[in-house]
Amino acid sequence: MNLEIRESQIEDIFATQLDEVKSILSIQDSISLISRQKILPSGNKLDLLFLSSTELLLLELKAVRSEIKFCKQVISYKDELLELQENNKLPKLPIKVYLVCPDFLEKHKIFCCQNYVIPIQFSPYNLLKNYYFKVKAVTKFINLKPSNHGLWNLHLLNRIIYSLENKQSIENLVQNTDLSRSTVGSYLRLSNELGLTIRKPLVELTNLGFKYFEKKDPLKPIDFISDEQIEILKDHITQNPFYSPATFGIYSAVEAIFSLSKNYYPVPLKEATKYFTILSGKINEWQPKAANDAFIMYSNYGIDLGLLAKLGREYYITPSGIKFMLLLELNKAIIFVNSI
Repeated sequence: MNLEIRESQIEDIFATQLDEVKSILSIQDSISLISRQKILPSGNKLDLLFLSSTELLLLELKAVRSEIKFCKQVISYKDELLELQENNKLPKLPIKVYLVCPDFLEKHKIFCCQNYVIPIQFSPYNLLKNYYFKVKAVTKFINLKPSNHGLWNLHLLNRIIYSLENKQSIENLVQNTDLSRSTVGSYLRLSNELGLTIRKPLVELTNLGFKYFEKKDPLKPIDFISDEQIEILKDHITQNPFYSPATFGIYSAVEAIFSLSKNYYPVPLKEATKYFTILSGKINEWQPKAANDAFIMYSNYGIDLGLLAKLGREYYITPSGIKFMLLLELNKAIIFVNSI
């Protein structure tokens, strides 16, 4: 079965992933890219030209099985590079010539070797897979999966946050909040993932945590989250989409409703749970009850932040939720593009 891919996309990977190139060519020397799609005197374009410490490396890439004409083509490219060297338009270094194809007929390999062309067979499948996992933002993204901290609403965190005007030990927090040690630990894991607290080894507020603390409404009950506090958390999530499993869980819940609204509106809990499980990367880990509980928990966070609304077992996205998703997608795109 042939891989259907544009040749230019394979070339993109070769041009940017030099370690992958070295591995495929079986060379140890460091290399750098001199030119891509270099226009030769004939008007033909050479795919890639690399420089090692001692040689020029001419690479012609193909996304299909080898043909004799490919080898003849790369031989002619070498002749043109030699001409450029004679005219002092290229460094006068030995030229090593490679023809890179996903599949080679044996007779074509022999023809290449007889004409001082090195035939290189590679796996486009492995190339694409390796590239996917090497992209920094992708790696971080695929490793993020929501976790369950047993906290059904964000406002419950206030009992912890408001006890941290000064650094505290876990024991002090247990006393001050009248919560069990295990509950305090669960709450702190969530507040850490939201960027509000840090433990080193005493528990203290981060800069974000202090901003959240300062924006509390003293006239309201402890479980009230002010509009200013909501904006602080929303901005943090949209600016740092890959910050933690908790932030990923929140925006995945909102994204599930946002995406499904094209098919159902309001969005039924059952459909939202299915889609959220897929977005979360937990399809092979969560049983139906665990998936349902996780979506309800993270959608509750979305409701606390004013991003979602719920009536019975049906979900709506709010105006703030739509704006949140658009900003989030913009920042995610910027991070991905900058990492490629």
